Amino acid sequence: MAMDLLKWTKNLKPKFPEMIERFWGKVMGKDAKESEEVGLMPSVNISEEQKAYEVSVAVPGLDKKDIKVEVEDGYLRIYSEKQYENEEREKNWLRREFGYACFQRVFQIPESADPDRVEASLKNGILNIKIAKKKGYENLVKKIPVK
Repeated sequence: MAMDLLKWTKNLKPKFPEMIERFWGKVMGKDAKESEEVGLMPSVNISEEQKAYEVSVAVPGLDKKDIKVEVEDGYLRIYSEKQYENEEREKNWLRREFGYACFQRVFQIPESADPDRVEASLKNGILNIKIAKKKGYENLVKKIPVK
């Protein structure tokens, strides 16, 4: 499965509240020039549970051998590089395609996340990453009932 390249335009640059960008990801688009080409980025859902942070990434068509997950210096890095080749032969013709697909998502993990307790699994085209919270941070979230 190939990931096409596209050019940033003002309509395509994602807009996130500044707090979310600082907390989870890198600011996108402020310095991107209109002529810059970037790879398509897979969709990501992020949630905070009582004992862990959960990140789900849509990666249809990729195998677990194609995906790399790393935690380093307070950042979670998810990336993939895949080369492929398709060939079709018929009576008097040959069609051959070569391709290269890649993506990278980098997120700053919160101070309460434990970089030594990260798990990743792939099922049905969804990469699920769970980052456990450090001891003492699990119970800091207190839900207040609305009356």
